[in-house]
Formats: sequence, C-alpha cells, structure tokens
Amino acid sequence: MKRFLSLLLLIATPALASDITRASVIAAMNEYRAQHHLPPLREDLRLDAAANDRMSDMEDQGYWAHESPDGRSPFLWLPAHRYEIRYAGENLACGFETTEVLVEGWMESPGHRDNILSPHFEDCGIAVIDGMTMRRGNGKSIVVMFGTARTPAMATR
Repeated sequence: MKRFLSLLLLIATPALASDITRASVIAAMNEYRAQHHLPPLREDLRLDAAANDRMSDMEDQGYWAHESPDGRSPFLWLPAHRYEIRYAGENLACGFETTEVLVEGWMESPGHRDNILSPHFEDCGIAVIDGMTMRRGNGKSIVVMFGTARTPAMATR
C-alpha cells in the first residue's frame, strides 16, 4: 500500500504542478497573502512592461542581479512606464520549472518573502522567459516588480 501511494504521488505531482506564467505566479503569491490577511496584489500593465524591460536589459548585458553591472537600480524601469513609485521591490529567480516550487522557494527566503507579504505593495508586474539571461540553462527566469504608485492605478488588469 505504501509503495502504491508513493507511486501515485510521483505520477500525480507533475499533473498538479503549474507552468510558470504571469497569472500563475500572481495567484500563488496572492494565496500566501490571503493566508496572512493581506489584500491581493493586482497585475499592473505598467509594471509588466517594466519587468519585461528589466529582463531584456539583463539578457542584453549578460547579468542576473538586482543591480546592473554599471550600478543601475532595478527601479529605473518604473518611471519610464509612467509608474511613479511610492514603494517598490523586486524578486528574481531562475532555473525553476513550476510555479509551486518557485513561490515556495521565495517564501523560504526572508527578503523574497518580505516582498510577497509586504503590506506596502499593491501592484505587481511579471516577466518570464525560458532559460537564463547569462548563459544556457534549464527552467525559466522570472522578474517580479512590486509596487505602490503615488497615484491610483490606471493600468491594471
């Protein structure tokens, strides 16, 4: 019986795991926020665009870090998309295959967890690519830009 349950778990796990998409990452982060009695994050198209630009910059420059090799902040991309920052944060991850493992990993990292559970953040934007920005690799690379704008959101989904 124990063998049967182990085999069933191995077969069922891939079926229950979700591919990493903007929607799946937001949903998973919002599940944790709900458990902590926090309002859900809203996807903001301006932050999606900023996260895409951020990912492109890391691909073009060949780095993977919160700060660029020439010292630029990750938040440089927000005003360029008319997102005037009141609060901002960023989570990065690479090499992940499923949303569940990705977000669980962030929840085990104090800084990433703080961003997901911050009561200061209302909005988020996400970029996802296959592979890595610096070299060939498996899995996906993910940028999440968290924020609260100085003015009410106008470009949310």
